[in-house]
Amino acid sequence: MPRILLISPNEICYNARLLKAADFFHDKGWEVTVFNGVTGIAPRKVYDEIKASRPWDIIENDISKNKLKSKFKWLLTSLLHKCVQISIDRFKLPLWNRYYLNKALLLRPNIERANYDYILIHLIDNLPFAVHLKNKTNAKIIYDSQEYFVGQYAAFEQNKFKWVKDNEEKFISEVDILLATTNAMLDQLNKDYQLKIPAFRVRNVPAFHKIETSDLILDTIFKEEHRTNSIKLVWHGMGIFFNNRRGVHILLEAIAQCNEDVHLYLQGNLNETQKLIYNDYEQKLNLFDKVTFVPAAHPDQIVDSLKGYDIGLTGELPEEMNQELTSSNKLFDYIHAGLAVISSDALGLAETIDEFNVGLKYEPGNIEELRDKIDLLASRPIKLKQLKQNSLAAMRQLYWEKDYQKVLEQLDI
Repeated sequence: MPRILLISPNEICYNARLLKAADFFHDKGWEVTVFNGVTGIAPRKVYDEIKASRPWDIIENDISKNKLKSKFKWLLTSLLHKCVQISIDRFKLPLWNRYYLNKALLLRPNIERANYDYILIHLIDNLPFAVHLKNKTNAKIIYDSQEYFVGQYAAFEQNKFKWVKDNEEKFISEVDILLATTNAMLDQLNKDYQLKIPAFRVRNVPAFHKIETSDLILDTIFKEEHRTNSIKLVWHGMGIFFNNRRGVHILLEAIAQCNEDVHLYLQGNLNETQKLIYNDYEQKLNLFDKVTFVPAAHPDQIVDSLKGYDIGLTGELPEEMNQELTSSNKLFDYIHAGLAVISSDALGLAETIDEFNVGLKYEPGNIEELRDKIDLLASRPIKLKQLKQNSLAAMRQLYWEKDYQKVLEQLDI
């Protein structure tokens, strides 16, 4: 029975690709272990439910601050991390490099003593440590580059995150299989590194079991050719944040200008700071009765939570290459829920929308064009229904196990 270690920097319940990969390998009969540095990003109740519902092993470094022991571990980890940072800056010690990029690894040395056949990571932060484990145990590395990290960190202070490019260049040759979320990203990584290893696109699609009720979706959410109630638009995420590259504020501006009867639902956790920002938008744009907030969905129930809406929206602003090349989970969640899509025209998103004709695109950040696309679908029920039907057809071809089977075949198990 092959043994695989998946390294997640925080709660795996909100690392959708690792969560699906862990389920996939366990279903294939593998012995699956997840190392999980708990940082308090997810609600503890959700994380505990995920752990209880999964049969694979989880090793965790509880630094969630729920109790005194957790607070002590957090303090100790922070102090060790600071020492490592100083050591790297002053002495260039290579030993520390494998821990530095993922603080949670500092207090988990016992995973070095286990023998794994494969190591799956999805962050550049974990790549040096994975290579270290490979050299000790001859394990093979599957590097799921779910984001284009050179682009992701480019927006930060100049040269402060030079380690991202340096470490990927240094260690990517040690990787045995490379995964990317889009063909656009795969092409860019090939251009960057002239890859000589197997490389596959694995899209951020839901697992197969979500397709079981797909034949009922259209009848449930669109029974009439001509509807008299508002067209329901939805954006979903773990958290709702305005004025950033997710572009949720762009959606607010467009909704305020729509001529048709539409209503926007924002699904996700909203903290007090963001509530205040929204209140300003509500007053300025006269959004009263046009926007409703819905709590974030449970990680295993995202697709089900979206059924009943009409159009799924993305507002991504591809200000740097990560947003341009990646494709967010929400696009595929919308498709699996049988929704039409209106999306910003970024390369990674466009490749799926164009291939399956599931929606309309607008120039990123162009409020007037987004408004016009929303009004178009809201005023043309036949067009809206056709795009929903296209989503239902696409979902039968877009599921996790289908894309990931190529990885399993490459492993020759």
